[in-house]
Amino acid sequence: MYNALTIAHYFVSKSINSNVKITVHQAEFMVLFAHGWHLAIDGRPLIHDQAKAWRHGPVIEVVHKFYSKQKDIAAILNIEMMEQIKDRDRDFLDGLWRYYIDLSEIQMLDLCTDYGTPWYMVHGKSSGALLIDDKRIKQHYRLLHISHPEFADIDDPFSTLGLEGRIGA
Repeated sequence: MYNALTIAHYFVSKSINSNVKITVHQAEFMVLFAHGWHLAIDGRPLIHDQAKAWRHGPVIEVVHKFYSKQKDIAAILNIEMMEQIKDRDRDFLDGLWRYYIDLSEIQMLDLCTDYGTPWYMVHGKSSGALLIDDKRIKQHYRLLHISHPEFADIDDPFSTLGLEGRIGA
């Protein structure tokens, strides 16, 4: 497992190397997507930080706090943190990057807050910042991955990359 900030730095680095500008929220959503798909496909968490259901969408506080006051998120990139990411996980993150990077911040937010998402299920219980547990996240992404193959082109970046056989318990 990684610190969520490590994964966020990886996506910011991809942004710089691809010459594709991303927002703080896009970096955060990418971490959320990566964590969810990793839970669904590998069966284990990618990050040890928990997502929270804030009023306007899911948040990973460590990422949110680190980047939220920065005008240029690329300027505070931590290369050393990214060096700990294993090659297998880099391949996984690269596939996710290729799939989601063309979405706008609003489109990513919609994927995180639509009816039935982990945020939607938790946030409806309170207006406070409640934890979104990994079990709920895993269930959501496994349902997208296994039960709805018709959504493969929308929500499943990995069936087309040959990674679908790696679903864990």
